[in-house]
Amino acid sequence: MNTENTGSAMDTSVRTAVVTGGSHNIGQGIAITLAKHGYDVAITYRSRKEGALQTQEQIRKEGRRCFIYPASLEDTDTVQKVMDQAHEDLGHIDLLVCNAGNGGFRGSVLSVTPQEVDAVYTVNFRNYILCAGAASRYMVKDQIPGNIIFITSTRAERAYAEDYLYGGLKAAIQRACKSMALDLSSYNIRVNCVAPGAIWPDDPNNPERVRSPFVKESIPLHRVGRAEDIGEAVAFLASDQASYITGISLNVDGGLILPGMQEGYNKIPWVHQEWKDKMYKDAMDQMKEKSEDSE
Repeated sequence: MNTENTGSAMDTSVRTAVVTGGSHNIGQGIAITLAKHGYDVAITYRSRKEGALQTQEQIRKEGRRCFIYPASLEDTDTVQKVMDQAHEDLGHIDLLVCNAGNGGFRGSVLSVTPQEVDAVYTVNFRNYILCAGAASRYMVKDQIPGNIIFITSTRAERAYAEDYLYGGLKAAIQRACKSMALDLSSYNIRVNCVAPGAIWPDDPNNPERVRSPFVKESIPLHRVGRAEDIGEAVAFLASDQASYITGISLNVDGGLILPGMQEGYNKIPWVHQEWKDKMYKDAMDQMKEKSEDSE
């Protein structure tokens, strides 16, 4: 791994974070949001150098430091080198956010190959575990009551066709998180997951995308998620306000996975005005009845 920065140790009163895959979409949003919450940040990227530099620029505008590392976390030795460099540059590590991964794989188990299994496993499971081990060792050594947060997916809970591998590995990370939370609790290190739903990057060429039928018909809160939604969830779980929370998975999906199939194959009710009108009328009638009973 070649670092593109130089840095020096700093006072542990300043919060620090390492975010893997911080050059675009969710990872970029997390890194920038953490900077807004007062963190100095180190990020990794695999190929999107321009995006990493944009992340760095935005973080510096917040008055925080940002270090960027080109790194392929599929390589076992690279993980430790990244954490070593981040610890040197930042001075200590308060928070690790494991975000780098690849959710693009879909396919039938009928045609799966060993190469596909290894590739998806390496980037979506092994690198998370190795990053957590390397960062937590520094936290223990420095006596930092730190946080480790895994970015998983609501696909860990909801099954979809052709998603046995990626979704299954995200479910495995959520299960691993619980055991890590127990292992590290003696050191006051908390371990949690944030599970995004449909998170779409801003697309200036297609501003109508967020109003698509998919959103209106599928997500109860009537919009797609944005990277900063995930960033705020991460910032909360790493904060003192969440100091009694460990070993959980927080869904950030606008309610996407709540409804499942509607009974009788009916249309999803909450997107139709007549359903909303009926709900309103029933509520007002009930309030009227209670008012009359109290007279």
